[in-house]
Amino acid sequence: MSLFLNNWRQLFSPAIANVLLVFVSMLCGAIIGIEREKKKKPAGLRTMCLVSLGSTVFTILSVTVEGEPGRIAAQVIAGIGFLGAGSILHGTGTVRGITTAATIWACAAVGMVIGAGYPFAGIGLTACIFVVVGLVSVLEMRYLGPCTMATAGIFFDSAQGKASIKVDDILDEYQIPTDARLKTVTNEMVQIRFSYCNAHKHHKELLPRLAAIPEVVEIQQNPP
Repeated sequence: MSLFLNNWRQLFSPAIANVLLVFVSMLCGAIIGIEREKKKKPAGLRTMCLVSLGSTVFTILSVTVEGEPGRIAAQVIAGIGFLGAGSILHGTGTVRGITTAATIWACAAVGMVIGAGYPFAGIGLTACIFVVVGLVSVLEMRYLGPCTMATAGIFFDSAQGKASIKVDDILDEYQIPTDARLKTVTNEMVQIRFSYCNAHKHHKELLPRLAAIPEVVEIQQNPP
């Protein structure tokens, strides 16, 4: 039981403990990364292994070097924050990668827990992450259901470009890709055709919000 609960630094020599902790850290990172890799996410097997490994090594340094041990650990947290922010900003026109950023952050926490000398706590945390990113998405699809796509067309007076800005802002908010919008301009009238989800309640609010724009003349669902 002591092997599961106690700090491994108290059970093994420093050299053996560090090697074992690094190995467990890489294993935990691989478990998280394989799940991400199967879903073709940008942060996959190699990324999660390196995040967990790096966090473990820096935490080992923070508890072994003389001085204030919390300083190195704090820098790890800050550095992982920048890495996660980079994965969020990777998209164009939409906000994507938030789950990936959160997974990177949680994977770093696994590495730090293991580096502190508690590998089985890190394994338990890995299992929790695996449940959240793996099984919860299955439950979301089952109980919330997948998106059912529909087509809409909106006609509005350009108002010297002011209305176009309003429409584009709302379409961006509902993550309608810019390359999926078919825009036609005739004199002062603009027509935009696009596909959107018509299954979930928050998605169904898209057309009413567009209709509330004063310059909008007509909205057609499933236009010819």
